[in-house]
Amino acid sequence: MITKVTGFFTVVILMTGLLLSIGSSPIQAMDRNDMQITVSGTVYDANTGNPLTGVNVTVQGRVIGTSTNANGEFNLRVNDEPPITLVISIIGYISERIEITENNVTDLRIKIEEQTILGSDVVVSASRVEESILDAPISIEKIDAIGIQQAAAPSFYDAIANLKGVDFSSQSMTFKSVNMRGFAANGNLRFVQHIDGIDNQAPGLNFPVGNIVGISDLDLESAELIPGVASALYGPNAINGILLMNSKSPFEYQGFSAMIKSGVNHIDSRDDDPSMYNDFSVRYANAINDRLAFKVNASYLRANDFRASDRRDTGPATFGAIERGDTERGDNRVYSGLNVYGQPLLTIGNIADGVIAGGGAQGAQIAAIRPLLPDGEAGAFTPDGFVESSFVDNTTESLKLGAALHYRLADRYELLGQFNWGNGSTVYTANDRFILDDFIIWTAKLELQNPNYYVRAYTTQENSGDTYAANTVASRINERTFIPAYFQTFAGARTQGATIDEAHAQARSAGRNAQPQPGSEEFDALFNEIRDIPISEGGAKFLDRTGMWHAEGQYSFRDIIDPDVVDVIAGANVRRFTLNSEGTLFALDEDGNEFNLDEFGAYVQLSKSVLDDRLDLQGSLRYDKHQDFSGQFSPRASAVYSIANNQNIRASYQRGFRIPSTQNQLIDLDVVARRLLGNNRVIIDRYLLEENPVYRSESVEEAREALATGASAQEARNLLEGVDFEPFRTEKVTTFELGYKSLIRNRLFLDAYYYYNIYEDFIAEIEFMQGVPNGIRQDPGSFDGGSADGQDEIINQTVATQRFGININADGTVRSHGFAVGAEYSLPRGYNIGGNVSFNELISQQDLLDQGFRASFNTPKYRYNLSFANRRVTQNIGFNMTWRWQDAFQWESTFGEGVIPAFGTMDAQVSFRLPAYNSILKFGGSNVLNNRYETSIGNPTMGAIYYVSLTFDQLLN
Repeated sequence: MITKVTGFFTVVILMTGLLLSIGSSPIQAMDRNDMQITVSGTVYDANTGNPLTGVNVTVQGRVIGTSTNANGEFNLRVNDEPPITLVISIIGYISERIEITENNVTDLRIKIEEQTILGSDVVVSASRVEESILDAPISIEKIDAIGIQQAAAPSFYDAIANLKGVDFSSQSMTFKSVNMRGFAANGNLRFVQHIDGIDNQAPGLNFPVGNIVGISDLDLESAELIPGVASALYGPNAINGILLMNSKSPFEYQGFSAMIKSGVNHIDSRDDDPSMYNDFSVRYANAINDRLAFKVNASYLRANDFRASDRRDTGPATFGAIERGDTERGDNRVYSGLNVYGQPLLTIGNIADGVIAGGGAQGAQIAAIRPLLPDGEAGAFTPDGFVESSFVDNTTESLKLGAALHYRLADRYELLGQFNWGNGSTVYTANDRFILDDFIIWTAKLELQNPNYYVRAYTTQENSGDTYAANTVASRINERTFIPAYFQTFAGARTQGATIDEAHAQARSAGRNAQPQPGSEEFDALFNEIRDIPISEGGAKFLDRTGMWHAEGQYSFRDIIDPDVVDVIAGANVRRFTLNSEGTLFALDEDGNEFNLDEFGAYVQLSKSVLDDRLDLQGSLRYDKHQDFSGQFSPRASAVYSIANNQNIRASYQRGFRIPSTQNQLIDLDVVARRLLGNNRVIIDRYLLEENPVYRSESVEEAREALATGASAQEARNLLEGVDFEPFRTEKVTTFELGYKSLIRNRLFLDAYYYYNIYEDFIAEIEFMQGVPNGIRQDPGSFDGGSADGQDEIINQTVATQRFGININADGTVRSHGFAVGAEYSLPRGYNIGGNVSFNELISQQDLLDQGFRASFNTPKYRYNLSFANRRVTQNIGFNMTWRWQDAFQWESTFGEGVIPAFGTMDAQVSFRLPAYNSILKFGGSNVLNNRYETSIGNPTMGAIYYVSLTFDQLLN
């Protein structure tokens, strides 16, 4: 470990030294104590004449600055000689620039106007340089501190769902996955999320866990969202979008702020009794002097989450005794409700073979009656399961703590250290419903900033806490209770002359009598025992302490190359994942150790304005290399043409890619119904997947059904589809986008785009079966699934089979396209109406289906948002209402498949400013009409949350 850390920080030091060496001058030369400018003054609201608190007064091209006090006053000293330019800025007001030409300027009276012009936001993420949102070369959305303050949703993260083209998958109140432009997932591997430049993914999962361990509303300055490919500047995996969140600097946002939010949900008592929703946040920041500042913040949320309660049957189609989609077992032997856990599909014959293989007196007894114990459909059954609400605690909690220390070494250099720690409990839907209990992620960052460059290093560390899998717990309980009683009773009934159906009926009654029920002492004892045993040892607990180490830097060549000739920036990064799951999640190497994964990348971007600055051209090129995959180039080319004042059209071409996740590569996990494997040569060889040929599960079930309906053995064999394990490759996407933005008469803001995506080496999961005699993985030669006899045994279910899930690359190309249009109109007296509509479609769905993949586009074809708001109906009263609607669509995942019905939901709030107390009182609600809805299969049915909040902020003007 010491070697890893030493090597990592050696790279950081070398990068810092390189950037310092090519800077305009050493740090010491920048601190020119022989020359000093002093400036003082007061900043006022141009309309009311009132002094403004917390206005940022900075020096253009420097990191030096200050902010106004409660009386709107500021004092600033700059180690330089005139002239300098002061930048006067605060969220919600138009920035002003003032040139200072003397060494001593006092009593400046600066008036700034409230920002009412739409589309005037400044963004950074689109090109990694500041630019107007109107001029950005790609589509981009932004929420600033004012938007956060006015949001009707319970948090800024919930408000992201109202942005153009955004889909949410809500696995719980605190774990929501942002999805864009199709292929939505509960844990979106094609979407990246940063907080202050730190990749916010859970290292062992490779995707962000919503905002459960993220950033608080009080400390968020702005959030910028880029839909679509962003790999050219931000690296792998940002192929469907990236969210960049920026916290507030302690130099620019000083003082104390606090928020108390309390509310209620489950008001209809549909799946729980009405309960309280509580959310508390505090933040304190202080600049000790012009050089040193710090901040600390904390937030805590606790509520009873909405529950997952979908009982639609998901059992295999080969057992037709039950109508697929039924929501209760009734008298059927085979039933597997979506959110009913502990119901693996079993056959009496396979259980018997396992007992026989165990030997002893019991094995001999069962061997003697083996002909009475049926295989296949006649012997099939599923145990009674447990609904999620009966044993899964739905308390969701989130505790976030953060601290940062900023030190300005000189007017051009700022050094900062930042630490964030998050702990939470929530539920995540993947191949199982995973209960993230006492889940922890912490990050630590060290960064050096200069107007022309930055270099940063950070680490993200994950601790799964007491996380367990709900279905696995339930299945293990049934393995100890229900299943043994069922089998023994069935076998006894058959020896007494009972028919198969009669034996099944007696067995089910015995199984139910042996099965402990949730709430009983026996159930609780088994539950607590199993959830505390690692999944690698037959329990249900995860032990994931995977870490990520990252270093990066970026340099702008503006001091070396005239930006009027060409504006050049370049950057590079290195990254390492240190897998650590104690064998519960990831495969081990031949020495019994978990793997480390290394990657690096570098990029350059050139920008140029031509045709009298009416045409902005930009080109970027990035190269990334992962230790186990070929290097990838990610180019981007864009053009923005101003066809008239404040009217721009844009076109862009981009190529991006995603590296298969650590789990795609190295998972080795038993989730009861099947075993999940990483696509890695070590794992393929370990499970003898080529020596003992395997077949896609769908083809096995087709062959079984064909044989049951009269097909010959050879005809059934011909339906089997084998799996070839070709080298695993990165997924690539090429996208073409056209867009239009305009601001008409300073009142109507329009933004529209059309995109066309072409995916290559698309990564998707398949399921396959392997014959494993007696349920045990055999040595090569002990069973040959490729022979006719072996195929017959698999089809006739006279040999135990193991189901596996693995990710592979699809052949050919996968194409999708879509568009989005947004409009915002400023009405007189501060009223504002807006709306957006988006369309997404998978063109190549049939191509994926023909290859045996789920399409898993998982995105409504149409969705729209409508809003009506006024920040100040009167001087101190405002409101916001947002209606969100989306079309019905098909959801496909390893957890389940089914239709997500169309739904509409409204968020609303009314706020009251209390200027005498620097506070805002807000009454609001999410889904105020309480129209229950689901966003994906297996997830909770979301209902209303009604709340009242009180926010105190010393900077409130």
